[in-house]
Amino acid sequence: MRPLPVILGVVLGLAAAAVVLPMFDGRGAPQGSRAGPVLSDCDGPLRELVIHYVPASANITAEVYRDLLRHLPDGVTVHAVCPDAAAFDDLRARAGAVRCTLRPVVVGHPITTWSRDRWLALEPAGPGEPVVLLAPRGEDGADAWPERRGDERVADDLAADLGTGVTATRSELYFDGGDFVADTETVFVTPAVLRRNLQRTVATREELVERLRAVLGRRVVLFDEAPDHHAGMFMMATGDRTVLVGDPSAGLRVLDPGCDGAADALLPREGADASAETQALFDAVARQCAEAGYRVVRIPMVPGRDGRTYLTHVNAILDRRDGRRVVTMPTFRGAEALNDAAERTWRDLGWDVRRVDCTACYPHFGSLRCLVNVLSR
Repeated sequence: MRPLPVILGVVLGLAAAAVVLPMFDGRGAPQGSRAGPVLSDCDGPLRELVIHYVPASANITAEVYRDLLRHLPDGVTVHAVCPDAAAFDDLRARAGAVRCTLRPVVVGHPITTWSRDRWLALEPAGPGEPVVLLAPRGEDGADAWPERRGDERVADDLAADLGTGVTATRSELYFDGGDFVADTETVFVTPAVLRRNLQRTVATREELVERLRAVLGRRVVLFDEAPDHHAGMFMMATGDRTVLVGDPSAGLRVLDPGCDGAADALLPREGADASAETQALFDAVARQCAEAGYRVVRIPMVPGRDGRTYLTHVNAILDRRDGRRVVTMPTFRGAEALNDAAERTWRDLGWDVRRVDCTACYPHFGSLRCLVNVLSR
């Protein structure tokens, strides 16, 4: 016969489980948590952004952050995740005078510079409720790469630093934050999310779509065909049921009209990709967006044949406030004609354009949005 304290302990433990277990759906998301839908990329005024800063990568990021921070208005707070206080001091010195509030989040462990992929922000479910940071099940390379292992911890770091206004949870699904682009109606999802999860966390495509719909709180358009890159590298939702989708053929006509190798010089690994196969992938994205009921506008861009290096102007940060639409748009030295054509496309949609020089960043397979995550609007 078990002693009475042991029996009581078992009973109390089972009672606690009966209270806690209904809060979880077995897939890593709190079933009863107060989380709203995934944050839109294009609606509402920016309030809080998150960047990562590592001095060893300043040659990639410092110029980007300097331009971005100087464009941001009063009332925007940028949380700078840094491995130590010295890193934040270095960032502040490089940024110079800014109108936004720049504050440190010192985490005390290694990180990479890429903020976007670490989590998705879910809107507060109501007044007084927190923003929920939904982190992926795991980070690729975390077992062998200390910086990537540190990236796994950033959502929790932010929640601990920011207090009751932010909480973090971990999904049972594998993804990168860059795999998603959203407006207030739809979240567009790259095929990579299906590849990473099929027969690992879900049995079918339909199951993945249902689970994404449940946790993200929006209609899900899971692309059947798309370029093998993050969604924000080849498309962007701009509000009012409109999306911008890259057009490599148009980009090459603008950047390299004489076919004299100007585009190849800016994409030195393997040159520009002018293949019909790649054009067909961008066209497939445009078609699937149109089938979902969206107005599709094509914007010139140039991908590289390596499949990772893009001259893209949709990897942007969008801000709608006081009746104005402002897009902070990446630009690239040596691609002035392409920069100007992309700016005209944005302006034709009613957006004021603020340029950020991403020349040092794009050879590393990312651009402005890849370095910046939006915490709240």
